[in-house]
Amino acid sequence: MKLKFYLIIIFCFLVTARASAQKPTGSIHTVVVDQKQQPLEYVNAVVVNAADSVAVKSTASNKQGSIEITGLKQGSYKLIVSQLGLKRLVRPFAISNQKPTANLGTLTMEPDVHNLNEVAVSAVKANATIKGDTTEFNARAFKTQPNDNVEQLLKKLPGVEVDKDGKVTAQGQQVTKILVDGKEFFGNDPKAVTKNLPADAIDKIQIISDKTEKAKNTGIDDGQREKVMNVTLKDDKKSGWFGNVSAAGGTDSKYLGQFNINHFDNKRQLSALFLSNNVNESGFTMEDLNAFTGGNVFDTFSNNGSISINVNSNGRANINGAFAGVNGGLITNHTGGLNYSDMWGKKNQLKFNANFITVLSSNNLAEVDNIQDPVQNLLTNKNINGNNRYNSYRLNMNLEYKPDTLNTLKLKPNLSYSYTHSNNVTGITSTDLNQTLLNNASQSLDQVLRNPVLGAIFSANHKFQHGKGSINLYTTDSYSPYRNKATNIFNIAYPTNSTVPDSTANLQTAQNNNGTISNTTLSFIRQLSKAHKLNLTLSQGFNYRNDNASQTTIDYNPVTGRYEILAPNLSGIYDNTNYRYSSTAGLSKSGAQTTVSLNAELADLGLRGNFTGAQASSVNRNDWALVPNASFSYHPKVGPSIYLSVRSDVTMPSVTDLLPIINTTSNTYKKIGNPDLRMSRSVNFNGNMNTYDPKTNNYFNIYGSFTETWNGFSTESFYDNTGITTSRPVNTDGNFSSNFGFNVGMPSKVKGLRFNYGLNGAINRNVNFINNNKNAVLRVAPGVSLSSSYDIDMLQLSLRTYTTYNNATNSFQHEADNKYYSFNNNATVSVKPVKSWRIYTDLSQSLYRGTPSSTNSSVYLWNAGVERYFMKSQNLTVALTAFDLLNQNSGIQRSLSTTGQITNTQTNTIGQYFFLKLTYKISKLGSAANKPGNSGIVIMR
Repeated sequence: MKLKFYLIIIFCFLVTARASAQKPTGSIHTVVVDQKQQPLEYVNAVVVNAADSVAVKSTASNKQGSIEITGLKQGSYKLIVSQLGLKRLVRPFAISNQKPTANLGTLTMEPDVHNLNEVAVSAVKANATIKGDTTEFNARAFKTQPNDNVEQLLKKLPGVEVDKDGKVTAQGQQVTKILVDGKEFFGNDPKAVTKNLPADAIDKIQIISDKTEKAKNTGIDDGQREKVMNVTLKDDKKSGWFGNVSAAGGTDSKYLGQFNINHFDNKRQLSALFLSNNVNESGFTMEDLNAFTGGNVFDTFSNNGSISINVNSNGRANINGAFAGVNGGLITNHTGGLNYSDMWGKKNQLKFNANFITVLSSNNLAEVDNIQDPVQNLLTNKNINGNNRYNSYRLNMNLEYKPDTLNTLKLKPNLSYSYTHSNNVTGITSTDLNQTLLNNASQSLDQVLRNPVLGAIFSANHKFQHGKGSINLYTTDSYSPYRNKATNIFNIAYPTNSTVPDSTANLQTAQNNNGTISNTTLSFIRQLSKAHKLNLTLSQGFNYRNDNASQTTIDYNPVTGRYEILAPNLSGIYDNTNYRYSSTAGLSKSGAQTTVSLNAELADLGLRGNFTGAQASSVNRNDWALVPNASFSYHPKVGPSIYLSVRSDVTMPSVTDLLPIINTTSNTYKKIGNPDLRMSRSVNFNGNMNTYDPKTNNYFNIYGSFTETWNGFSTESFYDNTGITTSRPVNTDGNFSSNFGFNVGMPSKVKGLRFNYGLNGAINRNVNFINNNKNAVLRVAPGVSLSSSYDIDMLQLSLRTYTTYNNATNSFQHEADNKYYSFNNNATVSVKPVKSWRIYTDLSQSLYRGTPSSTNSSVYLWNAGVERYFMKSQNLTVALTAFDLLNQNSGIQRSLSTTGQITNTQTNTIGQYFFLKLTYKISKLGSAANKPGNSGIVIMR
């Protein structure tokens, strides 16, 4: 199999070598000036093919206004020059043997007053541009296939990674929000965008270092930055209907049915999504979700202002668990959603969005866990078999009202309900590292969880006239009555030579937790100096959380055959309240290219907890802290863009860490609270730099982050010779975490060939205690990524490799030291021998090498298929696809904890199958949709 993988690599380089032999010799020269005949610097110049407008090369004018582009092959082209505020110019020219040089003379550019007032300027762009905190990629510069989704497009962007679990990372940070045309789309599920919008609908993709939602609504810069992605649709996708319908069936009764349809009519948007399958597909693509929510992904899926985004290896996204369903095993999934957006008023004063999403999923799970704990001389093997069912229903709304230019009101109510039923049987064998048996255990756990959530976010903003400041109110509230019922049957058997008696239990547990959260901030911003752009910010904040919980555990009575004997040590009631009252003052100064922000928070933190039961206890804590923050940004018109921040914070321990914890779901692990825990303090240093050279189309990004914690929360564990572990939380110093890296993207002199490469890494240190011995775990994990793509009209090739090295050392027990390598390689080939046919294949290799060698693995996943396009506009596609031709797909995962524990997990997963799939693309868009009497279907290409 390795031979086939290497043959593909050799084929790619042979194609590259052949293309390199075609030496382009043509060039074009011109000079751009303004109406006063003064030379214009930094004017964007792009050469595109005359036939299909695909960008060939780009540059920018120098101080003399001169533009020169060399290395052009023979053919017909267009030169497009543009600059913000000026009307763009388009000039055709040709390169031939008789005339290898085209001289267009002097071009005069005129002001474009209309474009000065627009947010988005439509033009043929370079591959990337950097504007302040935003890196913008021209989607047309990255070739995709007709049926590709946004996820396939994201994988081609420099500095953007989509891992096998679907997490999207840009410039070293996880992407927390994906917008469409600047609007949030289907709440907080990136899969809504990456899986459900077609790549050919995208005009550009922006990566933004954005302030948090709270910072934007209150004006208080806390130094935190989120990576936000904005996907801009092409103009012809913003009016009419578009979407697709797919149906597939295959061997072993495999099936997949999916549709997404979107209607845009100026201000109004209506979208619908549906997915049903038994091939382990969950969620939707980000394309679908962006179309579904009209770009309002964040608003649609955010319940409390936070967001988590994951995109799996098939491009399907999951946002805040909206499309999560069950995990692992053989999954059957049914998902659907409706979304409606509209605006009213002459000036769009009132904006409204509502959506409803439901997920019904189930699985059959067979999992094997191998857990090595060298620090505690413990080896645990688990075999888990079970069936799980998950149902969720979510209703989200978003209202925004702007009665005038000075006032804004926003309300985001949300309601959700989730139901989970899991029934798992687990067998556990514990030995020491010399394979001496410590115990055998078994557990049968039947559990039902119900979790309704009612919440809302409200903000009110009033701006003073003449830009002299503002007053802002921001509050987020939620209420969640959580219910959990479980039947837990377990037993532990010890070796015959052990003095510890065997134990069994048959328990029923009912847990009720009513959780209330309320966070409110009132801020006042005043301009101190208009000339120096100096602002003062004052704010008051109050964060409150209360959990009123109870647990009742009843033992089984074998005489009566009923659960009726109260277990007092496993029953009780606790009432937990946390609060944080803060007063903040800050100054910010903005210049033409720089912004500086300083603020300090005086925080009063407290918690109260009461536990009623066999181990009755109470706690009452209060602490004061000064929390300073600072940030600096530098954004020149040309050159590197830089962002630096220093952010500190304090954290109180939770009541569950201070009071006894009731836990009946594990029979080999016990956790107790520590009433002596103190408040922890941390400081974070963060930096990021982006630069792009329009003359060479080279992109470079470097980033780094370092966090140190004092009085951090770690674990003290006590291990006995029977395999039972007892732990409690403790305060420790010396914990730190860091990550760093850089990304480079560059074209080659060969048309269609581009390279991306990057380096990333993490260095972390965590201190814990084992049987009263201090153990510091230092983990070093560098990684290297390399990719190249070769895209021409009929042939697309790509190679990707990502290699990581993990090395963990322990200060107390060196036998727990561990190191391993992980290699992930991928090669894809797509060929269109004729216009209506496409043949494609992709080969992925996951290679692991580490200690012990018994955990080494090498898995190849080879997929292949052929597509046939029908109808005049090729809107109907029939595809025959083979999944896992080598039948090697396996759900293998490895993780390394901060305490040195190594977990190897293998789950049953879908194997080889063959699919016949029909896809129909719907598109009634743009000007064609608006012409009187035109009711035909127009397919976008």
